Amino acid sequence: MILDGRELSKNIKENIKKDIEMLQKKPRIDFLYFDDDKSTEVYFTRAKKQAESVGMIGSLHNLPVNTSEEDFLTLIEYLNKEKETSGIMIQMPLPKHISKKKVYETISVEKDADAISHINLGRIFMGENDLAPCTAKSAMALIEKSGINIEGANAVVIGRSEIVGKPLAHLLLQKSATVTIAHSKTKNLKEICKNADILCVSIGKSEFITGDYIKEGAVVIDIGINVMEDGSLKGDVNFEEASKIASSITPVPNGVGSVTVAMLLSNVLYLHKKYNNK
Repeated sequence: MILDGRELSKNIKENIKKDIEMLQKKPRIDFLYFDDDKSTEVYFTRAKKQAESVGMIGSLHNLPVNTSEEDFLTLIEYLNKEKETSGIMIQMPLPKHISKKKVYETISVEKDADAISHINLGRIFMGENDLAPCTAKSAMALIEKSGINIEGANAVVIGRSEIVGKPLAHLLLQKSATVTIAHSKTKNLKEICKNADILCVSIGKSEFITGDYIKEGAVVIDIGINVMEDGSLKGDVNFEEASKIASSITPVPNGVGSVTVAMLLSNVLYLHKKYNNK
């Protein structure tokens, strides 16, 4: 089964739109990014349009790449206090001169649209999953769409970032999967993957996972998006080989990435209703 994210995304956004129609005050999301990152600019511009299509207000903040860390943190602090702002979405990765740790510590938990603050990430660790990083939430939604019984399943997550691998592992743990986190330094990676009932891949290497890494009948969630020289997109999984072995698999494009913006809007609506709809 091909786990196409477009239909799931459409359904999520339709429900969000219905919820927003019932609100007196509309949610607003502010996107912060730097002018040297064209891929983020394209992504945030599209996300803004999708936000507006469900009744939200979107605001783009395109900053010079030489913006100082102090000025960037000051902007976040300003938006933390801005009553009209329901959620803040920040470009990742950040320019090298801006501390990721300081950004995580500065963004308000009440405006943290991608759940990157230390407090919101800590809440996931404690078993609260109302708010989670958008990509991790998207992967979980597609795993659940596959129909697999997550409870007791062996799940392998390749990737250990704060906004994908680690939170996804905790979301799977909350569903009582037995979870292994693998990464670039993992020994015997192929053998570990072959035992996975659920294999989630986020390593940033085009088609790194081939058919001989995959257990017969496994659910394969490809989170990677790699832009090739010809402009085409490839995942971290060799789709042609994996699709012959897996029971369910996400394509690239039209898989996890298609659901991510819908999950972002879902997070913003959650924050707006909990903290800002006054």
